[in-house]
Amino acid sequence: MKVYRFIPIIFILLLNLVWADEREQFTHQHDNLSYNIKVGDWIFRKGVQVDSLIAHQFSGGKFSHIGMVVSINPDIKIIHATTSDDENYPNQVIISSFDEFITPELAEKYAIARPNFLSEIQNQQIANELLTKQGQAFVLASREEPHLYCTTLLYDAIIKYQPDFTVQWQHTQFPFFSGDYLFPSAFANHPDITWIYHYPTLN
Repeated sequence: MKVYRFIPIIFILLLNLVWADEREQFTHQHDNLSYNIKVGDWIFRKGVQVDSLIAHQFSGGKFSHIGMVVSINPDIKIIHATTSDDENYPNQVIISSFDEFITPELAEKYAIARPNFLSEIQNQQIANELLTKQGQAFVLASREEPHLYCTTLLYDAIIKYQPDFTVQWQHTQFPFFSGDYLFPSAFANHPDITWIYHYPTLN
């Protein structure tokens, strides 16, 4: 009997064992993380789509997209303005599940931060405000023009309940893309946030 005939079968069995172990670790990790997430938490990701890569290139930051947790019961829900996360609802403000937001098809890495300067009441008020924006059109434009993209969605809601909220807008000068824009790095660099989680984990 020729042993090499069974090598592909053995290889597949070993792969299945590895994948099963990774799925179990991810599920356990996901369950533990869910207990730590609160309404108002910011969730960042570095995307793999073209628009995310462009945003990342312009900003020079670690992340290209941001959303906010608006519900944790019974499931974690994240509101964000996006171009193509959901092909049924393109170019608008949508609500995604946690798994949808961080799926490897969209995210190379992600992180969760908590704004310490906002109270629990304020976070709920901001969440309620954001929910009224669901379905509104995505508009990528400079600060001086009407706009609604991932960062400005959050920014405009936050300053309504915390008027002294300040983040650094970034000036860009490119054809068809010039003026002051707000990138996720401005939120990530805020001095009064606590990082809850990074994936991959930081060494």
